[in-house]
Amino acid sequence: MSLRATITTWIVAVAISALAALAWQYGESEEDVVLRTAVLDAGFDVEAIDRVVIERPMADDGSEPGGGSGLVFELGDEGWRQTSPFEIVAEGFPIRRVLVAAADLSASRRTPLAALDGRDGPDLAGVGLDPPVAVVRFRGPDGEHRVELGARTVAGRSWIRVGEEDEALVVGDDLHERVLDDDPRNWRSRRLFSSDREIDAISISNGEAVIELQRNGRRWRLTEPVASRGDATTIDGLVGILGRVEHDGFVRDGDFDRARFGLDPAAAVIEVVRDDGRRERLLIGGPAGLVSRDRFAMVDGTPMVVRLDEATLRGLLPSVATLIEPTGSGIRPADVKSIEITAEDEFVRLERDLDRWRIEVVEDGERVVGETSAELVDALMATLAETRATEVAIQSFPQALTVATVVFNGFDGRPLDAVRIAREGPGGRWAFENGDGVLRILPASAELPLSIASWPRLEP
Repeated sequence: MSLRATITTWIVAVAISALAALAWQYGESEEDVVLRTAVLDAGFDVEAIDRVVIERPMADDGSEPGGGSGLVFELGDEGWRQTSPFEIVAEGFPIRRVLVAAADLSASRRTPLAALDGRDGPDLAGVGLDPPVAVVRFRGPDGEHRVELGARTVAGRSWIRVGEEDEALVVGDDLHERVLDDDPRNWRSRRLFSSDREIDAISISNGEAVIELQRNGRRWRLTEPVASRGDATTIDGLVGILGRVEHDGFVRDGDFDRARFGLDPAAAVIEVVRDDGRRERLLIGGPAGLVSRDRFAMVDGTPMVVRLDEATLRGLLPSVATLIEPTGSGIRPADVKSIEITAEDEFVRLERDLDRWRIEVVEDGERVVGETSAELVDALMATLAETRATEVAIQSFPQALTVATVVFNGFDGRPLDAVRIAREGPGGRWAFENGDGVLRILPASAELPLSIASWPRLEP
């Protein structure tokens, strides 16, 4: 290497070293770059924002694209709620995603408004800011932060303007996606029955059919269309559905003609009464399509039409037969002290004696007392009080087919329940009824010891 080349190499090396030292001492750290390019000031704290407003221009047809004009979400003690144009529970997760997207905004380009050349001034319309595509306002402890969303550019970038600043910024389009692509109506809760209070009563009107259920402690009773015992398994399932059921999509907000959606009058109405007396009503309207079995619906008092799919409707509109307890009697076997069976002209009385059962019958005009099979008594009570019917029918008892009446008495000597038993001739199906106008039907294979001859008398 020549002397000249060597000297040149040393000069370049010394220069690079000097520049590196200066950059280390006076240069900007990565954090400084973020602070310099951050769009919102350090006072924008995601955890402290308690109000978000989304403003969108109205469409030519008067509809509200992408969530509508003036959607207001506020944070309260019970979480986020939409408070305008009407009040409804909101989901916190999508709102937090918007707050994070706003906090993460950083500018890759800052252009003074004066540099946006237009014939009569800055060309804000050219970058989608006159008018803006949307306006987002965030309220925090230090006041309100306003962000105008403008046109999208290439490579996932978009124009915005912050507050009244005299510059337009190019930023990533994450906030645009959260506000424009994700309809802010989806920030609302989709739950149809929003309260978490316990349900005390349920009313279902489906055309001419009406079902009314009333809770008494942990048990349910039907009061319409018949007064009968409610099936705990099915009704608890219905209560669970009401507690978590969600609609399948937003259709329309604001002022609308209910009749257009089959909601005036509604095809079906579901009302729940909470333990604090609050009532919630769901109106189910007409078909939501020519082929689809989906239907329109709305929560009474909330100006919002939603869609319910067929599976959701099936869960909300059960048949009355599935809600009736399908056992012949509602007694608990442990509460029974004695049983009286009247089968045509025969009479059998069974009485509990600790872990044994004593039997009393009348044969040839004489009263006969003895001990009988406890297993057979347990089997009788299980058939009448625990076996679920294969079919439930709301109809009057077929008196002409009566074969027996069974009365259960408690330890205080008072009747607990009486079950009438009918049969479709010898070898036919059985039907039980205990005064509620409902027949519980069991197959012919069921065995019931009703006659005197059915009961063995054990030697003492």
